[in-house]
Amino acid sequence: MQLISRFMMFLLASTTVHAAMVRPIDEKKVLEISIAQEELTRIKVEDDRILQVFGMAGEYVLETDDHQGQIFIRPLEGRPVHVGEHDSRISDALVSRSNSKPINLTITTEAGHTQDLRLIPKKQAPEALILQVNTEISKEIEKEKQAHSPLFREEVEELIHACQEERIPLGYRQVPLDLSTLQGPHLLVREIQGQKLRGLTYRVQNNSQDVWVLSEPELAKGLPKLIALLISKKTLNPGEGTDVYVAIRAN
Repeated sequence: MQLISRFMMFLLASTTVHAAMVRPIDEKKVLEISIAQEELTRIKVEDDRILQVFGMAGEYVLETDDHQGQIFIRPLEGRPVHVGEHDSRISDALVSRSNSKPINLTITTEAGHTQDLRLIPKKQAPEALILQVNTEISKEIEKEKQAHSPLFREEVEELIHACQEERIPLGYRQVPLDLSTLQGPHLLVREIQGQKLRGLTYRVQNNSQDVWVLSEPELAKGLPKLIALLISKKTLNPGEGTDVYVAIRAN
């Protein structure tokens, strides 16, 4: 009978299921999560590995699993406050309050994801925190990063030269034109687009009886996020035309 009882206790212990919290990674937000106050909480990123952890080291105990690329964190125990033996309950309360101080962490992963965490210690059973990559959010963040990433002079010059030579450089694609662009004295005749830049080719035709002198400020009007502008020929006699090459931000 004693052997059966021991076997049943082992079976119950071995089949205990630890709960897990699943949250999507969102680099624009701070994820606020409740964690166990007195035990280790496992944190991992699905299909990725945690590379670095940033935070106040005096607030927590951190253990790393380099093989799995995950971490284990526990709030650092508060220092006992010596207020006398008869006030031990007050001391315990102060220690508990110290243990419940929020922990602010930032983790980065091998795939380049970053997540800010605000961990709230509470008297609860430990739950693993599983972070998942949200594909849609990641795409939006990547677009925003590309829109604000620095541009190099060589990149802009290469795009302008590609427009002049009517070729499509690596990383760009030609965009179909809308019929509404084929109106007015400045006609958009070609567009190529990459992650950071768009290359536009305009055709300017002088159909008047006067001589036109083209200027960059005049042509730049109505072109948001303008980076560079090149006019092939600035003086147009009646009946003459020229191409204008423009580089603007893609987003």
